[in-house]
Amino acid sequence: MTPKTETFKVEDMHCDSCVNTITKTLSNNNSISDIKCDLDTKEVDVTFDETVDVEEVLSSLDMIGFPATIKKKP
Repeated sequence: MTPKTETFKVEDMHCDSCVNTITKTLSNNNSISDIKCDLDTKEVDVTFDETVDVEEVLSSLDMIGFPATIKKKP
């Protein structure tokens, strides 16, 4: 399966605790292979295989109090 990376904008991500919560939650999904959080841009890059739906990632973030949007690619 070919991995895919999407960037999510998470406006409510403000500190290292937020990053840890997001990383821990998303890493529970074995189909997600990499998570990179950037506090400066409030973006989270998530690499996952094709069994994961983008809506699933959005829902997981929303359930832990971090509503997100998909960053549009140029």
